[in-house]
Amino acid sequence: MRHTLTDLSREPGLAPEVDRLIGENMPEFMSWESPGNWRWNRLYELFPRHQLCAVDEDGGLLAAANGLPVRWDGTAEGLPGGADDVLVDSVDHPPERPDALCMLSVSVAAGHRRAGLAERLLTAARDAAAAAGLRGVLIPVRPTRKHHYPLIPMDRYAAWRRADGSRFDPWLRTHLDLGARLLSVAERSLVIRQPVARWERALGRAMPEAGDYLLPGALSPVRVTADGFGTYTEPNVWVHHPSTPTN
Repeated sequence: MRHTLTDLSREPGLAPEVDRLIGENMPEFMSWESPGNWRWNRLYELFPRHQLCAVDEDGGLLAAANGLPVRWDGTAEGLPGGADDVLVDSVDHPPERPDALCMLSVSVAAGHRRAGLAERLLTAARDAAAAAGLRGVLIPVRPTRKHHYPLIPMDRYAAWRRADGSRFDPWLRTHLDLGARLLSVAERSLVIRQPVARWERALGRAMPEAGDYLLPGALSPVRVTADGFGTYTEPNVWVHHPSTPTN
């Protein structure tokens, strides 16, 4: 499939299509209010050249990767807490001298998910980081099959392997195949706290008492408390694509 890479600094009119594509790739509740989500659209204003897009010959959006520059000392201990922290820090205080790029979302249109577009965007981001003299690309990865195993802690899930020794999760496997290394688990990458009634509408049934509830598409349970709120705390896996590939 023929495609061209561009970004929102060159094609700002693609921004609504990028949002639409992200929505098609994520459960609806993932766009609800969180410290990071409140700042999401400022990415397009502040860091348009880090919003990468793959378009077809007619200019239609095939895939997008959303990123921003971050401060990072290169250690696992120095990692941000997760996606929320990255957005709050870099949007509220854009770094004058960033250390790395952070890609928060990679979305591919249905029907094109086996065409290598995600890999192309990740490689382009890594090349951009190298050209800027940065440490590479950090990503708080949302493993694509983790929602099938919401009760398994993320550190255990991320360590699962197939019979051939490769990682069980296909999205984690893609990153490792491109030369990334796993750094640590971001246990509180995204935190969404909403009234129980809103969670009940998303679930399609009542949440009658305090406790943990499983929601389709969620990587971990939604915890309902006696104050009438439910909190979804999503774990991700930090990976690092160095500017110079390791394989």
